[in-house]
Amino acid sequence: MVNAIEQLLLGWLRVPPEPAPPEGAPGSLLLFRAGRNYWRWRLLCWAGAQAALLLLVLLPLLALLLRRPHPLLAGLTTLLLLLYPLQALFTYFAQRLDYRLRWYIVTDRSLRIRAGLWSVSETTMTFANIQDLRITAGPLQGALGLADLEVSSAGGSVSKEPGASPTHLARFAGIDNAEALRDLLLARLKHYRDSGLGDRPETAPLTAEAAARELLAETRALRAALYPKTSS
Repeated sequence: MVNAIEQLLLGWLRVPPEPAPPEGAPGSLLLFRAGRNYWRWRLLCWAGAQAALLLLVLLPLLALLLRRPHPLLAGLTTLLLLLYPLQALFTYFAQRLDYRLRWYIVTDRSLRIRAGLWSVSETTMTFANIQDLRITAGPLQGALGLADLEVSSAGGSVSKEPGASPTHLARFAGIDNAEALRDLLLARLKHYRDSGLGDRPETAPLTAEAAARELLAETRALRAALYPKTSS
């Protein structure tokens, strides 16, 4: 039943399929999502919005109807009471799909982030353009073990309005491994530049064999950081 409703919403909203991997070696591909607590946080926000709607709109209407009965007011109140569970169900699944359709993809040469349900946004950056990585986390995020990793870049495939800053921003929102991901992205960035693919003229390019060994080690380390084994 849940899957059927999700498929119905996906078809109605015309959500595109999962993004294609960005440029990079197939063996270096990593695809992951926001932390599980990010979904719980979104669910908590949804419940708060539903409670606010009930307290600020529906209950005052009911109270007014009891004090001043009027056919028009009665009809409006009845309509809103009928629509309330429908919108609650719809917005619940919208929140659920927004979490499930948030894609984070990293390769040895670039990264890609797609997010959004009503308005889909896709950001792609190559390591050649990355300028800075920064972790941000508010008090509530910290309590849930979450943080955002912001990656700034000059250039890239992100469209911008005329007169906008040439610096673009990609955000790994609500992840529970921000520090490990930042460190390993920095390691991949260093590998990318040291292997002669980036702009590091003062450093001699690595041999193909050495670059392959480094890439394999970094990929294994990143997988271990993103998917730690649970102790039995």
